[in-house]
Amino acid sequence: MIENIYERTKVLSKTSLKIALVLPKDVLISIEASKHLITHSSNLAIKSKGLMVTQNPDFFLQNLNDARASVDGCYYWLELIKDEGWVNGDILNPVLEECTAVSNLFGAAIKKIKPNG
Repeated sequence: MIENIYERTKVLSKTSLKIALVLPKDVLISIEASKHLITHSSNLAIKSKGLMVTQNPDFFLQNLNDARASVDGCYYWLELIKDEGWVNGDILNPVLEECTAVSNLFGAAIKKIKPNG
């Protein structure tokens, strides 16, 4: 399962990075959206990779929480990009759906391993 989630987050991260790079360069909010999307998608890939190598349960749980926050951040900025019409919704809708699915997977894993959770 972890291998699958890593591959999914890697594709999601790369897709988000590509979207960030095609945003308008002459609109201030799109420049900010691009910066934030790049940050969240990069963090998502890094934290997901960390899930593959950690042996420490506390570090694993922290990486899960961080990865979930990153994917949720990607969702927010992708949704804003869609709302502003900078990228066609037909392109963004599957990416947004994947963000939701990955966030739900992280959430289920967190709930399963978190003490008292």
